Amino acid sequence: MSQLTRRAALSLTAAGAAAVSLAACSPTNGQAPGDTGGAVTPTKDATGKLSVAASKVPVGGSVVVQTGSQSDPAVALAQPKSGQFVAHTAVCTHQGCVVAAAGAELHCPCHGSKFDAFTGKAIHGPASLPLDEVTVTVNGDNLEFGA
Repeated sequence: MSQLTRRAALSLTAAGAAAVSLAACSPTNGQAPGDTGGAVTPTKDATGKLSVAASKVPVGGSVVVQTGSQSDPAVALAQPKSGQFVAHTAVCTHQGCVVAAAGAELHCPCHGSKFDAFTGKAIHGPASLPLDEVTVTVNGDNLEFGA
């Protein structure tokens, strides 16, 4: 009968913790496959403009738009008050992970940074720089951004 020694158990625990830590630091997208973090998918017109239905963005909250393109990074759309829309890049300024919508905040799943969804300002580190502003235009029932 084989017994697990205390030293072997500690070694296995340390190896598992290291694997989890490395996975969490992946700058590719900051989320597990299939975890959209409240993300929505945009449509693209012939000119390259991306759009999302304005109704997808809650009043007093935010959504992250996964563009699926390296040239157009993920965008965080927010609606501070009814009919007022703002947009910022959804790429954490710390190490480039995609942030997730969390109401009036945007949270980075990689290292815990938090941003104000309405201003883009970093409100909790390790990120200290704000998210870049993105121009968003209301066109009928849609919000247009990009290109």
